[in-house]
Amino acid sequence: MRRSFVRALPLIFMWVLLTGMGKAPGPEVPMPDVDFRATVRDDQDISTKINHLSWEGNTYFIGNRGKGVVTVPFEKVKKVVSVGSATEGKLDFQITLKAGEVVAVSFDEDSKLTGMTGFGTYRILAKNIKEIAFE
Repeated sequence: MRRSFVRALPLIFMWVLLTGMGKAPGPEVPMPDVDFRATVRDDQDISTKINHLSWEGNTYFIGNRGKGVVTVPFEKVKKVVSVGSATEGKLDFQITLKAGEVVAVSFDEDSKLTGMTGFGTYRILAKNIKEIAFE
């Protein structure tokens, strides 16, 4: 009995090692506490309805306005529209607030918008976004 255990020990060790290397399945996007919903239109004019929306894992947009940095909470946003091409890794967007004011903001082109769809997770880079319309 002891001899068979000693022979099995390396196999058990390898099994534990190999099964521990895998990552458990699950959502690969952050799940914010508040369920913000929007329709995203990408640079191929494909619209996707998403929920549990987040920007870099947050429920606010963060970007540059001139030399300053601004944060705009999702609660205040009606629509976000791309208004130009990338320069020096930045993209210009116009954020239309629910109050009607329009705010010009530049985002890093590699910033990510994430969320959930009816068919799975959703991730898109800022450089591929044409419009985000909040519900």
